[in-house]
Amino acid sequence: MKREQQTECKRCGICCQKGGPALHGQDLALVRGGQLPLGDLITIRRGELAYNPLSDRIEPVLAELVKIRGTGQEWCCCYYDPASKGCSIYGNRPMACGVLKCWQPEETLALVGQDLLRRLDILQEGDPLRPLVLEYELACPGPDMGEVEKSLAGQDESVLRALENQVNIDIAFRNRVVQAYNLSLANELFLFGRPLFQLLQALGVVVSESPQGLRLTIRKKFPSPNRGGRVRR
Repeated sequence: MKREQQTECKRCGICCQKGGPALHGQDLALVRGGQLPLGDLITIRRGELAYNPLSDRIEPVLAELVKIRGTGQEWCCCYYDPASKGCSIYGNRPMACGVLKCWQPEETLALVGQDLLRRLDILQEGDPLRPLVLEYELACPGPDMGEVEKSLAGQDESVLRALENQVNIDIAFRNRVVQAYNLSLANELFLFGRPLFQLLQALGVVVSESPQGLRLTIRKKFPSPNRGGRVRR
């Protein structure tokens, strides 16, 4: 029997459960208008590992992007309503959601990496948070996590100590700013993305506390490169 060709959304919820979308230039009005508050956004910094639907691989992102934050282990979009299997902000959904057709993905794939919103696009001149992003990028530049993964595979102790130093600089910066500005965790994740130690944990690094700060050790076996807290673009 010939299967009927899909022509409309079946409201299965699978697309939303795979993660929130990246924001594009057209979505800036939604952010500025308050329909997409900063606390519901998360920054994926350049070099962080994420799923690329064009290559169907986990790889470092080539440019910063801002996404709708996820919830749970699978990073389900925070606006997904499981009860209705629908979007709780449907009338103000981002552009990527508006063009999404799971049965006809060409239009969505054409958006990947194009006209992406960045933090400095969202934070206007004069916003007291804007200089913090610039300061953070100078103090804690994001490494290419693909290269980090390769270097960790050699279990070189000097590499681990260098990363440990970066991790503690990153945490010290965040703690200082969070206390000074009384930032919520959600706003911290928009301003600075996920802490470096969390990204390293996804690569099999064990993080522990010591009187001198966070300490890093390497597990003998790394998780699969398709697992471990990495996000979809």
